[in-house]
Amino acid sequence: MSPSEKDQILKRIEEGSARLAEYAGLAPETLSKPYAPGKWTGVQVLFHLAQTDTVLLYRFFKTVAEPGSPIVPFDQDRWVAEPDAASRPVRLSVELSLGARQVLAHCLRSLSDEVLARSGRHPERGELSALGIAKIAADHTLHHLEQLEAIRAGQPWKPK
Repeated sequence: MSPSEKDQILKRIEEGSARLAEYAGLAPETLSKPYAPGKWTGVQVLFHLAQTDTVLLYRFFKTVAEPGSPIVPFDQDRWVAEPDAASRPVRLSVELSLGARQVLAHCLRSLSDEVLARSGRHPERGELSALGIAKIAADHTLHHLEQLEAIRAGQPWKPK
């Protein structure tokens, strides 16, 4: 792995965290609309990010500590439909996500390339290294931030 690859992932994690933090104080009404017809609301997107960042941090630790372990998938739509999703304050979802991302960024700075190369096996994605899991976390948040920005702007989101 090149130092620039790790640095690029770290930069995307930090960029995503800075942009995500802006949503902690937004009124729930602002985030009550879906990013496109029939899609998740902003509140649900933030809830999903909190769940996914937590899952990805767990997968990262599992891969680092137990190389070769299976990486268990989860059904994001069932998780986002969890009863707590509608009542959890947006701030809590954002804080959970930011905390997981801070820990992940710290690990990228402190762990050796050898440790970050350890991998596990996902049944749909195949072999994933710890660094690969960090990349998924970075890219996943940036993807959903586009949706949140569309909601905040009152525009439907269009994939790039």
